[in-house]
Amino acid sequence: MKRKVSVCAGVAAAVVAFSAGAEEPKPSGVQAAGAEQEAPAAVSRPAEGAEAVAAPAVDGPGAERVTAAPPLVDAAVGGTVSAAPAADAPVVAQAKAEAAPGAEAPEVHIPFSLTLVPGLSTSGFHTSNVVNTVSIGLVATHAKRVNGVAMSIGGNWVEAGLNGAQLAVGGNVSRGPVTGAQLAVGGNVAGGDLLGVQSAVGVNVVRGMMEGAQLGVGANTVAGPVNGLQAAVGANIVTGSVRGAQLGVGANVAAGPVRGLQAAVGVNVAPDMTGLQVSSGISYARHLSGGQLSIVNVGGEVDGAQVGLVNIAGHVDGAQVGLLNVAGRTEGESVGLLSFVGNGQADVQVWSSDVALTNVGVKLGGRHIYTLFAAGFTPPLDGERRHWTLGGGIGGHIPLGRFYVDVDVVGSTLHERRLYEETEHILAQARLLAGWQVARRFAVFGGISANTLVTWDGGDRWEELGIGPEWREVSDGGRTVVRTWPGVQAGIQL
Repeated sequence: MKRKVSVCAGVAAAVVAFSAGAEEPKPSGVQAAGAEQEAPAAVSRPAEGAEAVAAPAVDGPGAERVTAAPPLVDAAVGGTVSAAPAADAPVVAQAKAEAAPGAEAPEVHIPFSLTLVPGLSTSGFHTSNVVNTVSIGLVATHAKRVNGVAMSIGGNWVEAGLNGAQLAVGGNVSRGPVTGAQLAVGGNVAGGDLLGVQSAVGVNVVRGMMEGAQLGVGANTVAGPVNGLQAAVGANIVTGSVRGAQLGVGANVAAGPVRGLQAAVGVNVAPDMTGLQVSSGISYARHLSGGQLSIVNVGGEVDGAQVGLVNIAGHVDGAQVGLLNVAGRTEGESVGLLSFVGNGQADVQVWSSDVALTNVGVKLGGRHIYTLFAAGFTPPLDGERRHWTLGGGIGGHIPLGRFYVDVDVVGSTLHERRLYEETEHILAQARLLAGWQVARRFAVFGGISANTLVTWDGGDRWEELGIGPEWREVSDGGRTVVRTWPGVQAGIQL
């Protein structure tokens, strides 16, 4: 009697499970005969100490289907009812694995969504698998992806990526790549690559590569390479390479090589620069192939030009033009008021001339161009007045083995009593000198000069200066006198 009741209960449970869709379809390769062969095997298991009941076969539309005995049937007969055929076990395991907790839900496309706050929108409470074409929010919007436009007052947040535009007063965040535009007053964040535009009053952040433009009042940062434009009132920072331009009022910093332009009011920094750095502050490049145009230019290996008030480099293959030039070695030229070059000219000269009996000068420069600073003194001898000269000039140096030729122009002021007193006498000289390098730090030189003295004091024309013939021109009623005569000079160089 008990066995009959158990069998009836098992059959009834199997029918209910089939109608509720709990059955598992049998693979198409299994024939009805297979089911008939399994039924006797299910009944004939006396070694297990209990009698078994075979699960009934049910014909589905177009193919045979075998129902799996629900757990209630096993419980009703004491666990002796067999489950689905052994061949169906992998299919059941796979279905259970697909339905396991934590599996990613399939995407749901909702073309238009209105959101008050994330979780309270026309897209439903759960929007982590929602793809929107147009998403409009009052406080903020949230979706897995946006293939269109997302707009809100507070912020827009997408999980997988953006293909379109995000517009917000607060901020825009995409945890995936962005193709399009992020426009915000606060800030924009792209967790992946950016292909398009980020524009913000605050901060723009890209954690991958950026190809397009970042426009920010605050700062722009990119964790990968940049191919495009960064423009900020604050700073532009790239941890990768840059191919394009960085324009900043504050600073431009690139951790990788830069191919293009860096322009800043403050500072430009690049380890490897091919292009131009322009700044009203400081520009630095460890390797420069191009130019630096700043108040202070600092470079390691420079292949190009540095133009500024102060230019500093380790090795220069090009030119330095500024007030102060410093280079460890140069293969080009350094032109400036003060140039300190390792393989250039840094000499002290002592000479005598027809203008001043004793002259001391310092010659500084590169390989071929130099500046000269000189002071001269003539004691009161043979009735001549004591006088001083103070001046400077610029010239060119032509090395010819151990010989050399210098051609320069020098301007000096002429003083009678004290070196720094006000004067109305200006002396200009064009000099042609030849020298012989006797030793590494010792040379002798001599040459000729063309001297022109302009005086605005008609009562003192310094007639005692000069040798040989002279040419004179008087103007302004005799107050302005211009005298020209040839001169000679000779000295040593240390």
